[in-house]
Amino acid sequence: MVIFLAVLGGWMLQREDKGEQPLSDDAAPVMDYFLSDFVITVMDENGRPKHRLQGVSLTHYVETDYAELVRPHLKIYQEAGGAMLLDAELAKVYQGGESILLQGEVKILQQNQNQQSDMDMYTRDVWFYADKNVAETSAMVTIRDGIGITRAKGMRLDARAGTVHLLAAVRGEYVLE
Repeated sequence: MVIFLAVLGGWMLQREDKGEQPLSDDAAPVMDYFLSDFVITVMDENGRPKHRLQGVSLTHYVETDYAELVRPHLKIYQEAGGAMLLDAELAKVYQGGESILLQGEVKILQQNQNQQSDMDMYTRDVWFYADKNVAETSAMVTIRDGIGITRAKGMRLDARAGTVHLLAAVRGEYVLE
């Protein structure tokens, strides 16, 4: 055993002399699975689609139990009809899909099946909480619909209730007939 420790110590000294870094526990995270061109559908308690997540690639890391997605597309089905579509450059999925951080530029399309027009929202860095069906951001948001343009700082979108709450600095331009 003493000989082994002496050899290991000598090897470590040689690595330091050559400028090499000793092995570390802080190595890159270990991937346990990878998906490409994937679609994941989550069902509600009645067997109906609740939301669907698809993207170009998904890489899952075992130690942290989170996944990184490239070009995610999230479709949230609404009880009242219609759907909410969220598109982003990247995303990180936490807690087995309960929390999703859509990163970079995010486009949200609120589709309505009643007589209202669709609503397009443009923002950055949106959190989606699957258990509450809520999406929120503290970034600037621009909303376009059939009657005008609204801008605000921060937004909370409740897909279950079908409501959008603008948090601060709200400005709008509207055309009324």
